[in-house]
Amino acid sequence: MPNSTSKNDLAFRYSLLGVLLIVIGWQLISLFYNQVIFPSPAETIQALLSIMISGEVLDNLITTFQRQIVGLTFGVTLGIICGIVAGLNRKVELICQPFIYTLLSVPAIVFVVMAMVWFGMGTTMAIFLVTLLVYPTMYMNTLEGFKSIDRSLLEMKQVYKLPAWITIKKIYLPGLTNSLVAGFSLSATASVRLTIMAELIGAREGIGQKIAVSRAYLETERLFAWVLVLLMIIIFLEFVIIRPLNAFSARWKQNYQ
Repeated sequence: MPNSTSKNDLAFRYSLLGVLLIVIGWQLISLFYNQVIFPSPAETIQALLSIMISGEVLDNLITTFQRQIVGLTFGVTLGIICGIVAGLNRKVELICQPFIYTLLSVPAIVFVVMAMVWFGMGTTMAIFLVTLLVYPTMYMNTLEGFKSIDRSLLEMKQVYKLPAWITIKKIYLPGLTNSLVAGFSLSATASVRLTIMAELIGAREGIGQKIAVSRAYLETERLFAWVLVLLMIIIFLEFVIIRPLNAFSARWKQNYQ
């Protein structure tokens, strides 16, 4: 336990050092440029406080989160279902391959433009985009989880004709847990970026739209402030959802193996 604690303390110190170096570098660069080009940390913090006090952060955060959560839920659900079916049936996997490779190969901005043509600007377009581009990540991780399951366990299942519920509990779930959690972690962080990108180009409200407005009016300090809001969202997801989920899945897998 002491060794673990000391390692955590050391990791925290190095992480803190990295943050300090970024802030110092940020401040030094801002000395050579006008505020419109590259605002200082102090100017950015002042802009951040301004948009927080005015209520802009909360209002737009709610809008963005609603889109992100709905799109993430749809994408993750479809990815898991299709990944399970493909993992159980090689023919389905082969049928799905061209579609999955297309989604992974085409730049996301292309799908943003297509979604705007199909659905116009707003919530439906953003949800569609997040669902469409989260889906292949979750599908691939689910499928890889099936492929990582020990073949000898599956052969043992057939030999002893284990009941379905035991097979699921003792073989499939422990084998899929790490892949599902990894897929969800990637999908959760990606869904935030995808939602912002959709709003940046094709929405009238949300954090992405506020970034677009800040860029259009050269309010660079507000632009940087919104970037800090995004960083806080990612940090929240990492420490409040993703890391606890990883720890829980590790304990759960250990208990049921």
